[in-house]
Amino acid sequence: AKYEELSPAYKALVHTAAQAADANMLQKYDFLNPAAVRRLVSAGAKLRPFSQEILAACSEKANEVYGEMEASNAPFKKIWDSIKAFRKEHYLWAQVAEYNYDTFMMVQQRSGKL
Repeated sequence: AKYEELSPAYKALVHTAAQAADANMLQKYDFLNPAAVRRLVSAGAKLRPFSQEILAACSEKANEVYGEMEASNAPFKKIWDSIKAFRKEHYLWAQVAEYNYDTFMMVQQRSGKL
């Protein structure tokens, strides 16, 4: 509610700062994680994906928690509804655009062509 009391200039400042912080975090995540994974593997870690059963169980339980949170927290519900709508559309796009390319590039990397 304090945000609503800000002047338009300060709201714009908060918006810009949030965008910069988000971009900075994502850039660090994308840049630093490959080296971190390589260090883990060099130290003997075995990387394996979660099984579909584990992912499904986690998704189901997370959605139960989100449902409880929606029922008691109006701001959470507003954000979660927005995320669900975005996700529904985004994954359709990702399947067409990103998934094919990412899969291709992973095959290229594993075959030593990168």
